Amino acid sequence: MGLRQEPSEAQDPVVPNLGKQFSIAIVGGGLAGLSLAIGLVQRGIPVQIYEGATEWTDAGAGLVFAKNSMAAMAKISPDIYRAFAKRSSGQGWESKRTTYMDYRDGSTDGDLVTSVICANTGQESVHRTLFAKDLVALLPNGAFHMGKRLTAIDNRPDGGYTLHWADGQSTDADVVFGSDGIKSKCRALLLGEDSPEAVPKFAKEFAYRGMVPMERAVAVLGEEFARNSMVNIGSGCLTTTYPVEKGTLLNLVACRSIDTWEHDEWVIPSSQEAVRKDFAGCGPVMQRVISMMDQPAMWALFDHPECSTFYQGRFALIGDAAHASTPHQGAGCGQAFEDALVLCSLLEDEHVLSAAHVEDALEAYDAIRRPRTLKIVNTSRENGEICMMRGEETGDDLDKIKASLDQRFHWIWHEDLDLQVQQAKAKMHEVSEIRHHKEAVK
Repeated sequence: MGLRQEPSEAQDPVVPNLGKQFSIAIVGGGLAGLSLAIGLVQRGIPVQIYEGATEWTDAGAGLVFAKNSMAAMAKISPDIYRAFAKRSSGQGWESKRTTYMDYRDGSTDGDLVTSVICANTGQESVHRTLFAKDLVALLPNGAFHMGKRLTAIDNRPDGGYTLHWADGQSTDADVVFGSDGIKSKCRALLLGEDSPEAVPKFAKEFAYRGMVPMERAVAVLGEEFARNSMVNIGSGCLTTTYPVEKGTLLNLVACRSIDTWEHDEWVIPSSQEAVRKDFAGCGPVMQRVISMMDQPAMWALFDHPECSTFYQGRFALIGDAAHASTPHQGAGCGQAFEDALVLCSLLEDEHVLSAAHVEDALEAYDAIRRPRTLKIVNTSRENGEICMMRGEETGDDLDKIKASLDQRFHWIWHEDLDLQVQQAKAKMHEVSEIRHHKEAVK
């Protein structure tokens, strides 16, 4: 991997006292909240992070990252990048080192449609839960709290907030970041619980997920298909497989299009018989992938394709709470790291000293991050349709699908992160000057 460094034991960093006169609460202990918390703490800005779950689960399992995501990690904190590198898996074959993903014709025995290249880095993947646990270890003792499910937020007279938890306790904070995932309570509170934007939208597909030992995957799929990242394209369906945990496990995803989701729950039990029925008529490689789904469950896929604002006052959304995406560009989680990088850079700025200054920073964050992230949400859903041969302009034409895949990722991967930070800071200073002018003429 082009950015890889040798992992080392993380230690609590020595950080400067930047004189920040505000307290920060982060609601949600996933990768978005954790990366923001680590970045702020290592810049001398104390935070407290509150996770609603009482214990870790393996929900979601594998995550894929490319060039922009890994660069954002390293810029937030070298410790985050080292934790990632300690666990990440790339392509198993050296000849595929720069390959992001091989896309194959799922109606055949794996005929290649195209190899999408992400120069210098290729693609890297991790086990979500294990990576998150490693990031918690980078926080100071007492900064991470589990079993804190948010129920309400009250505005304080001074512009801050009181957060109320399901356990009956409450917490005061001058600044709040909602990073509590796609079913975000923070999103509902910020946008209004009756707002259509507060509700995740069904992406017209569901997925079966699994993870198997690499030895079993090799026996079923063969060396090339097991040890490297693959997407098999089918009519109304696809499978995605990629190695995790240093190539010791293979992550499995099998998606199927469906117009409506009639269940109240997003995850419902299924069976091998149902999986085989859903993928009947697919080619032999796809059949072999689904044969390894030992205890299948149907996961409905939702996203947040629109949002009129990511902030109000000193309260902002990050990660999936702001811009949850389907997995079809492997870019959703990476955007959480970009969010954290921009926010860390804004909040450490020497002009951001009081809670009032934070509002200028959040306006700039919203202006810079919202257009890019929502474009990723919508193009990811579009790519899912393309790879299930339902694309409006591509249909089942493999030449058109190849042409789309060969170019559609570049704007995501080759983002100039330093320029993005510079633009955010310039916007913040512009907003601050306008605010000062208005205050002066009152």
